[in-house]
Amino acid sequence: MVARLLPAHFLCLTVLLAGVVPPVAAGSVELLLSGSERLYTRVSEGLQAQLDADVAPQTITLRRATLDQPPSKSAADLTVAVGMAACERGLAAASRAPLLCTLVPKAGFEGITDGRRRADVSAIYLDQPVARQLSLARLLAPDATRAGLLVGPTFREQRAAAMRLGRTVGLTLDIEVADDERAATRAIQRLVARNDLILPVYDPAALTPSSAKWLLHLAYQKQRPVVGFSRAYVDAGAVAAVFTEPEQIGRQTGQTVARFFQDQQRRLSAPQYPSAFKVAVNRPVASALGLAPPSDAALARAMGQRGATSAEPSP
Repeated sequence: MVARLLPAHFLCLTVLLAGVVPPVAAGSVELLLSGSERLYTRVSEGLQAQLDADVAPQTITLRRATLDQPPSKSAADLTVAVGMAACERGLAAASRAPLLCTLVPKAGFEGITDGRRRADVSAIYLDQPVARQLSLARLLAPDATRAGLLVGPTFREQRAAAMRLGRTVGLTLDIEVADDERAATRAIQRLVARNDLILPVYDPAALTPSSAKWLLHLAYQKQRPVVGFSRAYVDAGAVAAVFTEPEQIGRQTGQTVARFFQDQQRRLSAPQYPSAFKVAVNRPVASALGLAPPSDAALARAMGQRGATSAEPSP
């Protein structure tokens, strides 16, 4: 009855206001890069492009710096650290703004924060959730029943969750935890002997360049597909990989920054994996292993439909 008495234009305005997104408040960001290498500048460019698309001009002031430059004397509302070295510098600052670390491995970030969630520190990881590698593995090798995971010491608490994820895609997981390169070499031999395919999970303690090279060599020799987490793995001989480009991480960082300044209390989102990803297949290796996967784009679409964009094993 009350609704009938309200003017039509007032009702329309009420409906519109219900979906209004809070405006981005003005503020300043210190963007701290771990170096001048192209990897870091690509993240910076993606971040800037996203802010240009989402935020009114001049609303957010972005100050760029690298580790070899003296720190700015003027305080920022938020520090965005690109890479582990910049993240460590940001955490060590005596008096600092809220800190968003980006392009950092989950294991590394949890190592320097002791695995504790802090309201004023967050991250966007560079590595992929295991769910994505499992989803890609299932699409590439639908007849496989066992998948071997080579993981580092920080993965121990995620073991049970990963096993559940394996069951959801019809794979029994055989997980080997390696604390160092020597242990990884022995673990690789066992995994290759026991499983239909191998998934290395990013952790620099276990996956050094030498152990990764040994994994790819032995797996190819024994005709076991390796599904990696970076384009470099595909170039080196893995059958496929799921990965996120630096520009994509930059854009996600820009979205996170915009949300921070939309929040009246200026709270950071919880640490997160990359939301966007790509797939690459090494076609000659796939052919040699008797696999005939669809196009890279078709695999990525299928993974999205399976929900592999957001799933993540958690402790």
